[in-house]
Amino acid sequence: MISKYGGGARLKEARKRIGISQKDLAKALELSPAYLSLIETERQPISEPIAVKMRDLYGIDARWLMYGIAPKGEKSRLRQARDELGLKQKDMAEKLGISAQYLGMLERGDQEISQPVAMKMQALYGFSAEWILFGKGHPRK
Repeated sequence: MISKYGGGARLKEARKRIGISQKDLAKALELSPAYLSLIETERQPISEPIAVKMRDLYGIDARWLMYGIAPKGEKSRLRQARDELGLKQKDMAEKLGISAQYLGMLERGDQEISQPVAMKMQALYGFSAEWILFGKGHPRK
């Protein structure tokens, strides 16, 4: 799936999902806060070196940041968790408080997994929200 918004908006979304301030992310990326603001507001493009640093520091897919292309060919972490639990899509969706159709979209990468859904996965099933969202750390808390 190709994202409907630009690299700056994706970078801002990733920053918020990580839970880091614009100032702290700018420091981590070795950018000025003003320049990061220009990227997030789509007045400057996100460069490959910045996307690669985001990948290396936070596990954010660089192709998604730059081009909005969701990774293909690998099972989503949400789907991996559901398979491990042995749950049907309908049953897991009900527990998460979302529709089975929406869960399918999340599993295919058609929609980004939100922090509330990841936190429910952690609370209900013990899967790390950080792992669900970013693939970082151990899958289980």
